[in-house]
Amino acid sequence: MAQNKAYHILFACLMLLACSQDISASRLCPVLCISFTLLSLSLGEKAEESLPTSEKDLPSAMNNCPEGANAYGSHCYYFVEDRLTWGEADLYCQNMNSGHLVSVLSQAEGSFVASLIKESATTASYVWIGLHDPKNNRRWHWSSGALFLYKSWATGAPSTTNRGFCVAVTSNTAYKKWKDENCDSQYPFVCKFKN
Repeated sequence: MAQNKAYHILFACLMLLACSQDISASRLCPVLCISFTLLSLSLGEKAEESLPTSEKDLPSAMNNCPEGANAYGSHCYYFVEDRLTWGEADLYCQNMNSGHLVSVLSQAEGSFVASLIKESATTASYVWIGLHDPKNNRRWHWSSGALFLYKSWATGAPSTTNRGFCVAVTSNTAYKKWKDENCDSQYPFVCKFKN
């Protein structure tokens, strides 16, 4: 707050300098400058007194995620160990707080999802995410309707020889890279829904 006080005093002095340039108002300028300086210092002390004294006084972000779900940004993420087909898994997520299989929209979000899967201590080689190719034409879409801009394909994926139309993260890439898989395969999955 000391820096704030210095700015107020500097502003008051600049005001005095500006006033000195205008001869007709020169008699009032020193009075205005002193009054402004005193007012600024008084307000600065009051503002300093009202600041939080520690982090515990600061408001925390609301986390309205249900038990077992983890918050990241404005969404909740929930790892499900049950092994379902891609379609069954997405339906499961839709029935859970109107969510979908997770859409991974950035590298940071991908790292968060990978850590969530690793924390579950799953032994699964693959975990479903919400990316799929509904028309089997190699045009990928997130089941949530989010734009497909960020990509994190594993080496050799998507496959041109053994094509899959649903996407899973793989354990051999620490669950950070994607591989296209047969949609009827049964894997654990991650749901994502609004917080």
